[in-house]
Amino acid sequence: MGTIYANITLKGPQAQDILQELGNQGKSAFVSPTEDGLTTVYEMDSDEGEPSILTDLAEDLSGYFGCPALAVKTVDEERFCYWLYSDGELVDTYKSAAPSLDHDGRGKSLGGKPELLAQLFNTDVTSEEISEILHCPDQDCGFSLAVDRHLSLVELLGLPMCSVGFGFCDLDSGEYPEDLEDEDLLRVDAE
Repeated sequence: MGTIYANITLKGPQAQDILQELGNQGKSAFVSPTEDGLTTVYEMDSDEGEPSILTDLAEDLSGYFGCPALAVKTVDEERFCYWLYSDGELVDTYKSAAPSLDHDGRGKSLGGKPELLAQLFNTDVTSEEISEILHCPDQDCGFSLAVDRHLSLVELLGLPMCSVGFGFCDLDSGEYPEDLEDEDLLRVDAE
């Protein structure tokens, strides 16, 4: 499990269709099996590249499939970020507090529209429950690492557990989430 990772969870399209579109775009990526309409994409350049690599792909896939896409990235073990797309449009962004990375040292989380996460991924969850995860200070909630906040959000929203703590580099090196094995994943390589 990586401390720096990035991936995209799509709601709606099937894994094989996503894999085909990634191939059409010339991307190298792993794609998780689709479960309950949710599929996670781990694209090679997203892990360690600029966030725009991840967000551009999330925007493209969300627009192409006309679906919600949640792109996530962790930075230096401390910061959890997400970009939420619906039908190819950026509708929300979030950046957790990371006192050692924040220039002003205040360490406040920025963004996050809990009502949109609930609307697009799990209508049984309240905005207040999501807000508590997004905006609770790390020391008050036990979020010592960015992955802890991501895990809590995934559990609450019912997103794939395989999206927590893993990116392309982890999978490429043979490190897999507990709920996945090599043969479960689809892979496409840029030509």
